[in-house]
Amino acid sequence: MRKLSVVLVTLMVFVMVFTGCGKKETKGPEAFVTADQVHNDGQHAARAYVESLLKGDKDLFLVCYPDGFIDALNASAGVDVFEEYRKAVKFNGDFQGTSFVDYKDFIQQNGYDDQYMRSRISSVMAIPYEEIGVIRVEKISAYFVYDGEQVNTNFFVVVFEYQGGWYVIESLSGKGEF
Repeated sequence: MRKLSVVLVTLMVFVMVFTGCGKKETKGPEAFVTADQVHNDGQHAARAYVESLLKGDKDLFLVCYPDGFIDALNASAGVDVFEEYRKAVKFNGDFQGTSFVDYKDFIQQNGYDDQYMRSRISSVMAIPYEEIGVIRVEKISAYFVYDGEQVNTNFFVVVFEYQGGWYVIESLSGKGEF
């Protein structure tokens, strides 16, 4: 129970503030991710996570995590995690969508502590350590129309492979820049 509360606090650090002054759009949004696509690739899980929060799509948000994880977190924390995340997301403009930019494997050669993250995923999500596959940081761009101009901002979302599907563990603020 305490572990789930720690996760909630950690994930709440995820506060994203949009002022509409991001860089100008260079690529443009891709078609929105569907629930059926989420587990097919790390980029789909990461994009679905960002899109779910910016569109207010709770069903899509729930698919980004292993079955039952958010329900357990809600019960442990005594709040609706999705609604708490939504409160933390502030942006100006009209959300247009997301696109995949790039990814880095979450390994020591890229400056990440993969053993720590693997242990964290295992303890927080009750997933056997040895069943956690590839861990990545996905760089996702979100697009908005603000004052008649299309602008974008980047998100860095940590995803992992488990039993042939991809799931979200957290987002990084600033630490993921690449």
